Amino acid sequence: MITIFISNRFGSMDTPRLVVADYRAGSVYAVHGAAVSPFGSGVLAEHAGVLSLPERAGRPRGWAFVDDRGGALVVHTGDERRRIPVAIPGEHLACDVTGRYVVITTGMGANPDVWSDVVTVVDVDQDESVRFRTRVGEPGVLVVPDQRDGEPAIVLRHREPGAIEAIPLRDGLDVGSHVPELSGRATTDLAADGHGDAVDHRTGIAATATSRGLERFVIDQGVPRMIGRTPWPVPGRAFYLRFDPATGRAVGVVRGGPTSPGQWTAWTNHLVDVDLSTGHTRSTGLPPGLAFRFALGGGRAAVATIHPDGDEVTIVDRSGTDLHRLRTVSLPALSRPPAAGHLPWDPVGDSPAQRRAIALDPTGSMVAVTRGGDSQLHLIGHDGIDTLTVPTPLDEGGHLYWHGGAVDPVGR
Repeated sequence: MITIFISNRFGSMDTPRLVVADYRAGSVYAVHGAAVSPFGSGVLAEHAGVLSLPERAGRPRGWAFVDDRGGALVVHTGDERRRIPVAIPGEHLACDVTGRYVVITTGMGANPDVWSDVVTVVDVDQDESVRFRTRVGEPGVLVVPDQRDGEPAIVLRHREPGAIEAIPLRDGLDVGSHVPELSGRATTDLAADGHGDAVDHRTGIAATATSRGLERFVIDQGVPRMIGRTPWPVPGRAFYLRFDPATGRAVGVVRGGPTSPGQWTAWTNHLVDVDLSTGHTRSTGLPPGLAFRFALGGGRAAVATIHPDGDEVTIVDRSGTDLHRLRTVSLPALSRPPAAGHLPWDPVGDSPAQRRAIALDPTGSMVAVTRGGDSQLHLIGHDGIDTLTVPTPLDEGGHLYWHGGAVDPVGR
């Protein structure tokens, strides 16, 4: 993993601002201006991403990721860096409203089949973790306050068949040794293809993206209760959600067009956001192709799309009544992009298919986007594009996190 801290523009040298993870390289660097220096070690679990931790009494704002080689949750708060043992491969991670408790589920990692059923619950304050077993199948995870008394519940989103399962957080913290099985109350009123989860800790309303739409639910006296299904306002579905606490809306890119991944160049894309309380939706069109992930910040969204006709970053203003496309910026081409007619994540020859990671600074004025495989990070501002050279390739695009923005209690 490479970690780049952009400090000459965006903050002090002690407070990391822009984090860039080259999880394939297994190296960590800090960058101050044009200077690059080593900064720790660890292999970021790319699917689980980076988790923002809120400021609270005695602790500044922080961030955390799963080290998928060392088997630890790496927690950064201020200039402190701690490692707490967790089960790997890390698939999803989420925290409670205080940021003290973090829950990690496991997935495939480098294995061809899903095999691990272990969930880890971390007490960040005590530097301790416990583990229990659930159903195999890469479960999504949220920590959701109960509508009755606000007590937090570990919420596992299962696939095949679809289910939402709620386990009191206190039960997860109290499990015994030898990784016992632990189960909770569940509802199966969910599509079997859920992928992408979000929660608003202020209201206790959570949601999962499925082929049927955004399926919203609450935890009511320990039991998951569905409260509404919002169909996607455009053809297709979202697979990845981010939550914007400033607006109470879940945001996703809805992918339409051919269902075959080999026809990814013909995929359509729309940025869609949904009010978790009311189900109200907004959308705007994006360029076609592969839109892997997107970024939020300062009332805006930024989406990178990959296409044989040219890669682009689209910046969308979300601050008004409707979504408004501000501008689209062309990017230098990837040297080894995904091949048309093949799965977009399949290798190209002997090399991995490259893609891009993206982040927005907290004010929404600067976009960071990687050039996977080409060792480059582009910074897009009002006056053009600056390019930083990264010491390792950033294969598969790496991962980006801009510290200091709104706190989303799910790893992204």
